[in-house]
Amino acid sequence: MPISRRYFIKSSSALVASSLFQVGYLNAATALPNTDDLAQDNEIKQRSDHTLVFASPYHTSDASFVPHLHIEFKRNIQALSQGKIYVDIQGQGAMGIGTDLMAAVSRGRVDAALISVANLSRALPLLDILNIPFWAGDNQALLNLISSPYWQQNVIEKIAKQGKLAILYHYITGGRTLSTTKRTNTVIKVPTDLKNKVLRIPASKVLKHFYSMTDAHIVEVNWANVAAMARVGKFHVLDPGIVGLYAGPNNLRDEIATITQLNSVPDTWVNVVSQKWLNTLPRTLRLAVNDAAEKTFLSQLSNISHIESSCEQEFIKRGCTVFKPDQPTIALWQDQFGHHRHEWRDIKESLLGSSNEFSKLLDATKVPSKHNLG
Repeated sequence: MPISRRYFIKSSSALVASSLFQVGYLNAATALPNTDDLAQDNEIKQRSDHTLVFASPYHTSDASFVPHLHIEFKRNIQALSQGKIYVDIQGQGAMGIGTDLMAAVSRGRVDAALISVANLSRALPLLDILNIPFWAGDNQALLNLISSPYWQQNVIEKIAKQGKLAILYHYITGGRTLSTTKRTNTVIKVPTDLKNKVLRIPASKVLKHFYSMTDAHIVEVNWANVAAMARVGKFHVLDPGIVGLYAGPNNLRDEIATITQLNSVPDTWVNVVSQKWLNTLPRTLRLAVNDAAEKTFLSQLSNISHIESSCEQEFIKRGCTVFKPDQPTIALWQDQFGHHRHEWRDIKESLLGSSNEFSKLLDATKVPSKHNLG
């Protein structure tokens, strides 16, 4: 939904009222808010009519390496609602991580959450279509897709009609990798390198199908437990994007030895909100939430390339090997596992109704978005 000029004009007083808090809190990338900032935030909370509890696996201070948009989302909601909605950020996994966070938002323990498509796929299976490999793993292809009317009408609106959860916006966080732990320390270059390797998968039926097509042994491990399981050698390979590897819980970054930037599927997240909470709001505030979500979504586009690069450089400084396959090597992976293969037909039909619907989504990845990546 386009940003409403009406809300920008009407929200000016709210922006002024909260400016002291926002200036202090926006410095959270390097420091925690001071006592005056917290007092100002509490004053905003007391004046509000509604509270949105927003849960995230990530710490607000990690904004330099994680495009979680905590502060942008909070600022935009509070300003565009003219201070009538207060956003209570519950970060650093306080309300759960991975499938536990999915359960928290599905059961109404939190009102909105940042959660990966893979971990949300059991609650919203339609989103799992993104995890078919080699069609939307590139950031620009994903941006084209999620900006398209076809995606909005045939995915986002269908999810909303279920009456449980709604997608406020997508995060663009880069494509999935094939990375090895320090106990393994072997670069995955070609599909045969996965033979006899144990590969950790998230809670996605489509990703499970993908990796079952390889010679790897697959094991599902909750995101909250990945670092601990890596330390004791329960798996050899994992597939999060480079941002997820760096920002993963319990210092997952310390367990990574090699990263192969395969970009097979987007390691994307979404901001999902409970429709039960939305329905407590008058129509004007629901529109304000939509406008704030659109504004927050756009704010990430100029920064994601910088964040991905920062994470990559940090891994290199730690002695991690970052392997970027050339096009012939990527073509080898695509040929064996890509979306065109007959093994994906049943999944396309079960999620979308027909393979033809998938073809239309594929076409949408090739139509340039009206938005640009920085």
